[in-house]
Amino acid sequence: MITNPGTITFPVLFESKENLSGDLKFSCSLLIPKTDKEGIARFKAEIAKAVEKGKEKHWNGKVPKFRYEPLRDGDKELESGDKDGAEYKGMMFINVSANDDSPPGVVGPDAQPLMDHGSMYSGCLVRLDIRAFPYKRGGNNGVGWWLNNVMLLDDGPRLDGKMNAVDAFAEYGQQPEVDDDNLA
Repeated sequence: MITNPGTITFPVLFESKENLSGDLKFSCSLLIPKTDKEGIARFKAEIAKAVEKGKEKHWNGKVPKFRYEPLRDGDKELESGDKDGAEYKGMMFINVSANDDSPPGVVGPDAQPLMDHGSMYSGCLVRLDIRAFPYKRGGNNGVGWWLNNVMLLDDGPRLDGKMNAVDAFAEYGQQPEVDDDNLA
């Protein structure tokens, strides 16, 4: 499934990092505006397919209670205190990952490999190439999202508050001195 444009958060796309279980993973989250009804319907359809597959392969014909929903409501998580960032207001979100031995492809707006890794940060507008899958592991059942590829579409407001170095130090930079004697 190729997603509609959304906002990427917590991107770990170029070098895998250890997750809470101690596994090395590539990962990110995608914020989906609740106004994107068509996109949300597509997520729900993919989840329904994965649930049917899980009933057959993992869950003995029944749908168990999931620890985490595969498509989560940012407003509900803000209300419960599970999330505290204003970026979740009015959003649905998913968490996606890939194993250490299967890094996602990452391309820029021109669909060519993204060479400037620093241009991908929490707040960028992206599309994801993902796949829903059912799982049963360590007493947990659910539907997860496999991350295949990421396409950077555009910059967005940085959610981490970090400025680029040029803007941060603009007023402190030294201007090159002009030698009036050598001007022609």
